[in-house]
Order: sequence, then C-alpha cells, then structure tokens
Amino acid sequence: MAVSTTIGFPRTGSKRQAKVALESFWKGKTSEPDLVASFAAVDEEAWRAQQAAGVQLIALDGTYYDQVLDMVYALGVAPARFKHLSGLELYFAMARGAPNAPALDMSKLLDTNYHYLVPELEEGFAPKPDFSAILDRLKRGQALLGKDAAVPMMVGPVTFALLSSTTLPIESVVEKLLPSYAQLLRQLQAVGAPEVQLHEPALATDKGAAAQRAAQAAYAQLAAVGCPIHLVACYDDLGEAYPWVAQLPVRALTLDFCGVPGATAPNATLDLIRANGWPADKRLGVGCVDGRSVWADDEGACTALLNELRTLGASSLAVTSSVSLQHLPWDVTLEPALPAGLAPRLAFAVQKLGAIARLAAGKGVSGAAGAAGGWVGRVRDSAMELERAMFDRAENFEARRAKQPQFPAFPTTSIGSFPQTAQVRRLRAQLKSGAIDRPTYERLIDQQIALAIGIQEGLDIDVLVHGEAERTDMSEHFGMQLSGMVFTQHGWVQSYGSRYVRPPIIAGDVAFVNAMTVREFKVAQDLTPRPVKGMLTGPVTILNWSFPRKDLSRRAQAFQLALALRQEVAALQDAGCRIVQVDEPALREGLPLKHAKWDSYLSWAVDAFRLCTAVAAPSTQVVTHLCYSDFGDIMKPIIDMDADVLTIENSRSGDAMVRALAQAGYTADLGPGVYDVHSPVVPGVDALVAKLRTFLATGILAGAPERLWVNPDCGLKTRTWDEVVPSLRNMVAAAHALRAEVEGPSKGPGKGVAATTAAPARSCAAAGCC
Repeated sequence: MAVSTTIGFPRTGSKRQAKVALESFWKGKTSEPDLVASFAAVDEEAWRAQQAAGVQLIALDGTYYDQVLDMVYALGVAPARFKHLSGLELYFAMARGAPNAPALDMSKLLDTNYHYLVPELEEGFAPKPDFSAILDRLKRGQALLGKDAAVPMMVGPVTFALLSSTTLPIESVVEKLLPSYAQLLRQLQAVGAPEVQLHEPALATDKGAAAQRAAQAAYAQLAAVGCPIHLVACYDDLGEAYPWVAQLPVRALTLDFCGVPGATAPNATLDLIRANGWPADKRLGVGCVDGRSVWADDEGACTALLNELRTLGASSLAVTSSVSLQHLPWDVTLEPALPAGLAPRLAFAVQKLGAIARLAAGKGVSGAAGAAGGWVGRVRDSAMELERAMFDRAENFEARRAKQPQFPAFPTTSIGSFPQTAQVRRLRAQLKSGAIDRPTYERLIDQQIALAIGIQEGLDIDVLVHGEAERTDMSEHFGMQLSGMVFTQHGWVQSYGSRYVRPPIIAGDVAFVNAMTVREFKVAQDLTPRPVKGMLTGPVTILNWSFPRKDLSRRAQAFQLALALRQEVAALQDAGCRIVQVDEPALREGLPLKHAKWDSYLSWAVDAFRLCTAVAAPSTQVVTHLCYSDFGDIMKPIIDMDADVLTIENSRSGDAMVRALAQAGYTADLGPGVYDVHSPVVPGVDALVAKLRTFLATGILAGAPERLWVNPDCGLKTRTWDEVVPSLRNMVAAAHALRAEVEGPSKGPGKGVAATTAAPARSCAAAGCC
C-alpha cells in the first residue's frame, strides 16, 4: 500500500467556467464578487473530482491567471510601476498591463507550452507579503475535503528566484524571500495543514543544480519552522542534483519517473536511485502516472516500479503524476465522438486520478499501455534518414534575398491572426452543427478575409495577412487536415490566463492529404496588389503543441510533420505566394532542461524546420516567428534555421533578444515586436518610435533599415478590432516617421512595396463583403 496524492490539476473547470468568468469580468459584465465566487466553484469542482477518485492528499490547485503571478502578488514583490494599484486591479495589471505600466514579461514554464509571468526583482526589493488568498483556499479546501486531505501548494523559493528577471545572485534573492516563506509556513501550520507542497521544478535544470548552496540554506531554515514540507521536483530527472536534493530536510520528495513526452530514453530517475540509494527518513513521491501524456499508463509497469523502489529502501511511498495534471484535458468521457476503440487507450486528468488511486491501493491494471494496436503506424527512425539536400535551400541568403520582394525602410506587417470575433466563432459553430453547409461557410469566411484585407490596405500596411478567421488554433487547424492526428471536442488545456488550446493527439503516421491554406491565400491575394503572406505552423511547434505518440521518437514524428508541411509550402508557392511564414514559437519549449541534451534536440528540431522550408525557391521569402521563450542562449540554431525573416516577441523583454542577435552576428531580416498583444492598452506613436529607435541603438542590421520589419509581438486573435485598428494605425505611423528620416517624405501609400505575381485585385463587393 502507498499514499495517493496529487501535485496539481486543471484549473479550467470541466466546461471552461474559469475562462468564461475571467473574460466576463474583464469586459465589465460581472463584478469582483462574481469572479471570486466563480473561481471558488471551479476550485471545488476540481477538488471533488480528486476526492471522488479516492485520492488521499489533494493539492489545492487554483489560480485566476498563473501560479507564478500568484506568488508575486502573495509575496508583495510587484514592480514599482504598479505601486498605485492594489487588489485584483494590481494582479491583472501585472498580467495584462495598464496605462503607463507595461505587464510583466511572459515566458514558457520550463519545456511546456504553459506561459508564466516573469517576476521582476530589482536590487533593494522588499517583500510585503499578503497570504490571505492562500489561507482562504486552504480554509475552503478543509471545509470540503477535511483537514487531513487538503494540502496547500505553491511555487518554492528557489524556483521563484530562478524564474525571475533579476541581476542579483540567486543566494541573495532566496535569502530575501525566506522570511516571507517561513511566515507562510507558520500560518499554514497554525490552521492545520497536514503538509505543504513547495514546487521546485527548477531543481531539475542546470541552474537549479548550480543553486545547491542556496537551496540547502533555504530548506534548512524552512524546516526549522516545523511545518511538514512536501518538496515537488518534477519535469525531468534531477541528474547531478539528486544526491544533495534527496538529503534536504523535508518530509516528502516527489520525483518525475516519466520524463519528456515522446522520449524513448530509459527511466533516468530510477537509475539515480539505483546508483545513489534513497534516504529512509523520507516519503518518496513516485511520479509514474504520466502527467504530460494523454495515453493511458501501463499500470503493470508502474506496479513493478513501485516494487523495485521498495527493494531499494523506499519503504514510504506515495503515487502521483509525473508533473501537474494541469497540462492535460479534464475528462475523456466528455469525448463521445472519438474514433471507435481509441477512447479506452486514452487517459485525461480524471482518468489519471483513477490510475493514481489504483496504484496506491495495489490494484494497478496490468497491461493498460496506451499507444498500441491499430492507432500507430510502422514508421521508425531508420525510415527518416533523408538526403541532406532536402534540408538546404538552393541558394544562400544573400543570393536569394535579391530575388525576393523588396520593401522600403521599416516595412510593416502583422504576425498572422486578427480578432476572432463572436461572429467568426458563430460561423464555425454553425458549420459544425450543420446549420450552414461548407460552401456557405466559405463564402462567409471570405467576407471576413475581405474585411481584414480592406482594413490593412486602409492602414497602409506593406505585407498583408488574410487574418486566419477559419482557424481555431495554430496546431489544430493543420492537424485536422493531416492523416494520423485525432482531435477532441472538449480537450481544453490552459496556455495562460483565459487562453486555452485543444492539443491534437498524434495517433498514427502523419502525412499530407490535400492543400490546407491555398484557398484562403488565393481569396486574399485576389483582393489586393500588395503581397499576402502564406501562413503555416511549423513542424516542431505542431509536435510540441500536440500529445505525441509514445512508441516513436519525437525526431521521427517531427520529420513526418515536416514532410507533410513541405508539400503545403510547395502548394502555396505554386499558387503564386511569394512570402511564406512558417511559425515556430514552440522551438525552445521542447529544449531539454539540461544543457548536455540540447545538441541532440536542436539538431533534429532545426532540421525539421529546414526540411519543411527548403523546398521554397530562392525568390520565395521564408519568414518564421518565435515568441514567449528565452531564446538568447540558442542563437546559432536560430540562425541555422536559415529563414529570410525572423519575427520575435519583444515588447516585454527589453530588447534582450535583439541585442543577442546583434552580438551573434545575425544578418537576415528581423521583425522585433513593437507592442504587447496580450495587453488591451493601445500604444502611442511616440512610444512606438522610441521603441524602434532602441532597435537601431543595438546595432542590429546597421545601415539596412529595409531589413528591419515593424510588427506586433504576436498574433492578434485575442484582441478586439477596437484595440487592433488604432494600435496598427499607430504602428504604421511610427514606421513612416522613421522611414521619412531615411528616405524622405513618402510619395504615396505603399511606397516601395514590390509587385507580386498574384492576380489583379478585385473589389470587396466581388468577394461578397458588401
């Protein structure tokens, strides 16, 4: 027998109640008490699901936006620019920005697609803690579950420091945080918490391993409080940090026994325990139920693992997930439309709870392996050995750039998507329900495309996009048109705040079926003489934003996707597209947590992008987009992608990547984001001009202003037209102001924009818009 516990659960609600409540509050339709009550109900639904499954120690997960932001607020370490705010106004301003107070930077949590808000800790920062929200959650959890079952959870001090933006030494940051963490432990102990989960996933990284002195000092001080600590160190094996982390003075230590999704490596955590032993005074949390995979776990293999751990000296065991279950959809029983025979092989968060409880009770179901039977193909890595020529463009960058469309200084564009209005969402729902047929749907979508093209022409943007009104999600749109991928109706996973995605499930070999974007491109390009970008999601991003197979390496799956998308690039090019954007925002999030494993991943990830895009002719401009990750330490692989234009998220990160690219000798075209698309604040022209001048000050592309693109941080689907139009208008005005300094006064709209090979423009009336 073992204890069953959780270390996190979806914070969305089974029917996305959290999203509805949050967006209603932001629109002013509901009050703050309404929001608080709605989120309390979401919390309690999740806790009841865990209790009903038989879990004994239930982590009290829950957040209005992000768990790292929760600790910024609770510790009282908001940056000074927010000092005039308090309460939820302060909380959401840090997440979304406010006038004269830009939001906190946003980055990916370790190697996941979950976005967290980056704490800013300046020299002299002084915590002013307020733990009332954490204490209230515990009080509610105890009332529902009982005192012995309700376990508070939060980000630990070492991880909080390592996730922060700061120039201070890690030891100094942790030391300043410790009195507040100790105060919190005392308060939780006083109201009867059976233990407290402190999540320290950063200990599995190289930086975490190097923070040994800070971590040891921190946990010695926190242990002295006397409140039992459950340290959660997941998302990878601990590697060289294992010997000293295992000796920290905590009651329980939970480790990840599953590793990276789609990886085929041996169980590294088990090997560490075999080599170093396990301290007899600690409970070992066995993260053997895969919290990052929707495939059902082999409970027989988990049972064998638990038995071996007992022989290695781990007499006190707890069964849990490998990482927080927040990365999974809620419940597979909500998916009646899955292909016959697939559902029994799947396990979402609720099903993972059942596996945890069964394994803890010694009743694991033998042989319940996930990706097997008729749902996988027969391709193996050996079949992915392709000729090197397939990965290389026909000419080098300088030779091909002269053949590509030419633009004036500071050319303007957007990243791809435009607002997904209620009208657009209603069209998709009507198609899905059968209320309208596909020809009618496409005609109405074409009206949305015409609207987007007309607005961009009116704003005098140089390179246009069709707006992506037909797309629900970057990965889903393509996966639904490829073979080998399966989709859910309600399999939502939180990406950040109220932004949810439905990751595809890779259930077989992936292959191209038909052109996926050509029709919409041709509709858009027929409406304008200006160039319209073809818009694709890259193979690495589709892979990292999907639930991969467990029987095939990620490299092989990435190459399958690349070969399929390669055919789409060729199809766009054949349709007259001169600019193809292949987005790879998830390139870095698949990066292993330990530097020693980087080269292997980056080699096949960059190759997958090149395999996808090398089919483009020298005269076709290839663009890619990267966002919301720390890319500064992988400059060479980014340059090796050999894109003609790189657009990046930048407005929250202080031009750090622009400077890194300049230092790395980057010479291709670059589009650093000039304003934050996740904030409702409309940027002023003067602020945008100043931002553009900061790019020039870095020395990037010195003397080549025609290579410095002006664009937002990311896509605009989450914004409203009332925000998008003035923001883009100001962006164009800023670009034209600097363009006039370089080239003299403009001679008219679209000055310098190259002609395209597309058909002549037709009126919006001809497109059915009017």
